[in-house]
Amino acid sequence: MDRDTKATVRFIGHHEEDAQQLNSLLSNHENSAFSFEHVESLQDFIDAGAWGGGDIIILDISENPESRFEAISLLGQKIPETPIVVLTNDNEELGREAIRHGAQDYLIKGQLTTTGMSRNLLNAIQRHRGHVRQAESAPLLESATAVLNRLPIGVILVTADAKILFFNGKAKRYLERGDGLVVGPDRICRATLPGENRALANLLKETLAPEGSGEGESEFAISLTRMEADSPLNVMVAPIGTGVAGKGAVLFVSDPAEPVELSIETICRLYGLTPAEGRLTLGLTNGYKLDDLAEQWGVSMHTVRSQLRQVFRKTDTSRQSELVKLVLTGPAALQASPVL
Repeated sequence: MDRDTKATVRFIGHHEEDAQQLNSLLSNHENSAFSFEHVESLQDFIDAGAWGGGDIIILDISENPESRFEAISLLGQKIPETPIVVLTNDNEELGREAIRHGAQDYLIKGQLTTTGMSRNLLNAIQRHRGHVRQAESAPLLESATAVLNRLPIGVILVTADAKILFFNGKAKRYLERGDGLVVGPDRICRATLPGENRALANLLKETLAPEGSGEGESEFAISLTRMEADSPLNVMVAPIGTGVAGKGAVLFVSDPAEPVELSIETICRLYGLTPAEGRLTLGLTNGYKLDDLAEQWGVSMHTVRSQLRQVFRKTDTSRQSELVKLVLTGPAALQASPVL
């Protein structure tokens, strides 16, 4: 709640002396942050359908608490945008039970002070608004997660110190195996072997270096040894976030034994690439390095580097990691499936 705005407090309770005490305490708050209304009858309030509610409701549950618990649930359905704080006698268990029924907090009559009550009410308003925003954004977040889970490659979002913020379904399977990549109770993403873990940490640091501090064609990729598989895990690291460099990174994790079957034709059509440039883009997306691709195709490194510069120009990227991120978060990847 903004510092200069007033919160309307609606007290619902039979006792006039309680209403006078609450009003007196709230009026003493600095900047007169509260306006106060008293409604004696909860049933009249419900029957009238006066669902404006105010910014917060204080509901007296010192009498007939069971019926008041039902009222909390009903008010929560009718005015979900309005937080409810209950007022009780010296019975904290009633207050905790009210929270389980949907109240944001509780006040005890014998312990009321201007500072304490004002703090509880303001915190309840802010906390409730946060819950409402989370509920409103939940479907969008679920949809975004579903899209990431459709990607045919592991996606792990990490902070600059490698703490995991999110991983999709494919990455979850890699992490659960604990072979090549692992995550501990501290949620730090690590390579299984100590030497490779140091290399991964350095790679993350280099990836998050300010733009322009490295060569555009530098490879922000690493192969991590797996003890229980013939092939390593390929990890491509790309920066994420805006503003100051170093906010975090995305790790694209792939198994070369299960290459991503993207359509070269689709890649070429989306980004205006030639077939050779599309083939190079797909090779990088599958975690291969430039020298491996040059040897596999029987061409010189000069040729593949020249093709890569053209791909950078056409896709408005400057790093291999940026290119891979562009492809794997674009429409081509959503139609892809692993080759089994």
